[in-house]
Amino acid sequence: MEKDILSKYKMTCRDDAVKFLKSLWNETPQLCPLCNGTLDFFHKKAKKNNCDWVCTNCGERYDTIKILNQLNKAENRE
Repeated sequence: MEKDILSKYKMTCRDDAVKFLKSLWNETPQLCPLCNGTLDFFHKKAKKNNCDWVCTNCGERYDTIKILNQLNKAENRE
């Protein structure tokens, strides 16, 4: 499963994915790994938080908690 999530987001290793997630949580997002578009908050009003992001170019949604859970599940299986 870890390979699935890494290949989906075009990342080579778990460390890349963790760095990407940390940048989102710190509200200093990197470019979208799929299209190099700009990432923005998914919720922009009262629910604004640093866990849900969306690419303004391709529309891919990044739910950081789900991505982290998928990485952790894969690691526990190994």
